[in-house]
Amino acid sequence: MKILYVISDCNIGGAGVLLCNILRNIDRKRFRCSVALPYGSELRERLLALRVPVRELENPCDRFSPASVWELSGVIREASPHVVHANAALCARIAGKLCGKKVVHTRHCCFPVEQSGNPLVRAAERMGNRLLSDRVIATAQAAAVNLEQLGIPRSEIRVIVNGSEPVRPVEEGELNEWRRRLRLDAQDFCVGICARLEPCKGHETFLRAAAIAVGRMPHRRFRFLIVGEGSQRRKLEGMIRAMGLEDVVRLTGFVSDMAPIYRLLRVNVNCSCGTETSCLAISEGMSASLPTVASSYGGNRAMIGNDGAGICFPVGNATALAEALCRIASDPALEQSMRQAAYRRYSSRFTARAMTRRLEKLYLSL
Repeated sequence: MKILYVISDCNIGGAGVLLCNILRNIDRKRFRCSVALPYGSELRERLLALRVPVRELENPCDRFSPASVWELSGVIREASPHVVHANAALCARIAGKLCGKKVVHTRHCCFPVEQSGNPLVRAAERMGNRLLSDRVIATAQAAAVNLEQLGIPRSEIRVIVNGSEPVRPVEEGELNEWRRRLRLDAQDFCVGICARLEPCKGHETFLRAAAIAVGRMPHRRFRFLIVGEGSQRRKLEGMIRAMGLEDVVRLTGFVSDMAPIYRLLRVNVNCSCGTETSCLAISEGMSASLPTVASSYGGNRAMIGNDGAGICFPVGNATALAEALCRIASDPALEQSMRQAAYRRYSSRFTARAMTRRLEKLYLSL
């Protein structure tokens, strides 16, 4: 069975990492996979390393464009897949249907559906959503609710929670090199947020909580790592200076291999205030036995669960986040029990292998 994946990302974001997780675990004897992506995408080298054929696109495919539909129609006719699996690539869904293929697309985000505007336009969007995909994957139950609000019939939605590869072990020598690079000591209690530096990820809440935690536990050697790049970097740098947090906050930039970062952390934080479904940074952290403190937005609460793997706090509430961090930092027994629960939860729910098996069944059902 041949699958053509179409991804619109030029950077290596969550959708790209997820696609690599799928391609590492899919049964290559049963499924022949190829990928179409924008020219110059940073994801290209990772896909080639996985020995997956890649087709680079000249036209952006995330929004409607006749040129992109025409280009993708040519790619689809050449590849002759049984299934076209689009992510945010609207033009791939249109081209797939024009070429008579089965089309799957994945809903990676979760946000309140806009109910205002022209009712005729909304009706057209709902009809388009119904006609352009044979199945729609929701990466969390919260995303499935979104899809129903967008006009997708419940019968066409499949909830397949994102799965992660386990974080690799890291030798002490490599950890020491990262400590040197980030100006850390082995005694530091490192708290990290691993996300694009965009408003929806809630980094301002993270910084406000950092200031509160440092004030409440001045003798605890807190260090706060902000891992990622994005449009908010300068704003966050300004906040760090204004709040006097230069000694305790580290902006690492984009990190291609996250294993050393996860192994340095004591707590993994998600402050999302928009788009979150089943966050890969949370499941990756759980695979490294990291306690998680996450906002209650979208699918976060379902990821954390009720078995002691993490703590949820109200969206945007820096005080509640700081209280959770101080609670973990002051109670070694609690930290250890959360570590054990986090790994159990990852192993039972969030592995890339289990996710890919569910996806394979979906393809075969078409």
